[in-house]
Amino acid sequence: MGEQQSRRVIPFPGLKERLVERGLDMLQNQENVEAISLLEQAYEMDEQDAAAGTSLAVAYYENRQWGESAGLCEKMLHEGSGEYDELIELYVMNLIQLRKFSEISAFISPLLGEIELPPEKASRLKSLIDLGQEQKEITESADESFASFQLQKGLEQQMIQSAALAKQNIRPMKDDIIREIESEQTHPFIQTLLLNILREQRIGDEVIVSKWGKEISVNPAELLEPFEQELFQQTKALIEDHSQELQTAEIAQELLQKHAFLLYPFTWRNNNAELLSEAYLRLSREYMGDETAFQLFSDEELLDEIRRLEKAEMV
Repeated sequence: MGEQQSRRVIPFPGLKERLVERGLDMLQNQENVEAISLLEQAYEMDEQDAAAGTSLAVAYYENRQWGESAGLCEKMLHEGSGEYDELIELYVMNLIQLRKFSEISAFISPLLGEIELPPEKASRLKSLIDLGQEQKEITESADESFASFQLQKGLEQQMIQSAALAKQNIRPMKDDIIREIESEQTHPFIQTLLLNILREQRIGDEVIVSKWGKEISVNPAELLEPFEQELFQQTKALIEDHSQELQTAEIAQELLQKHAFLLYPFTWRNNNAELLSEAYLRLSREYMGDETAFQLFSDEELLDEIRRLEKAEMV
């Protein structure tokens, strides 16, 4: 009976793609366990699907399942599936979390010997080796309670460097992290990453955050999560109501989330959720090719603020 039933199971057309899409939605909403369940189903349907595999590896990483994520990255790299550079970077981030620092150099060094390796790629691989060595030194120092932290120059490296702090005991280096947050030279995205790590580890020290022409003194331990802020939630709900324009609404929500993260711990200067939802739906239509999307839009100041946020977005 069971065998007969299993033979009748025929995937609906487009089911795999829908599972990946829903999984990424869950991941964006930080519902990692649900995302993993959906993405595992998609990956089991087709292990050669790069989108399913890479998305699942990212979901594992976000859920702190670094061993599973690293294993999947390694498998895909050996099979030549997915974006090569993206998988290498994710693999290295997993090794950092697993504190397998020696494996970073052992994995990447042979790649540097490849024939006709583009200079840009060679430089990128060398920087990942350097990052692994730096994190090893930071970890060893942290174990001795003499840890320090200093951001590197490249924005991409700063992202990896900051993300690697998430599961470390940052208390020995909290003063250095606070100094980087308070620096006018630090990118708003990195400021949010670091501030959120302080919040997650319940650091109660005063932090003065300056970004977007505003300044505020905050206690990270008392802050809400970036996407728990009331204005964000209200605006997101209003955008979701536009289910008749599903793709437009999905892009608008993604843009809203990116900008909310860049603004954190602040929000938009205009706190009218209805106007914000209208603005991001218009922005979504503009992304989809409508050059007149903002024609007759009523709030020029809000539009200017959105344009500034767009310029700061990280690809």
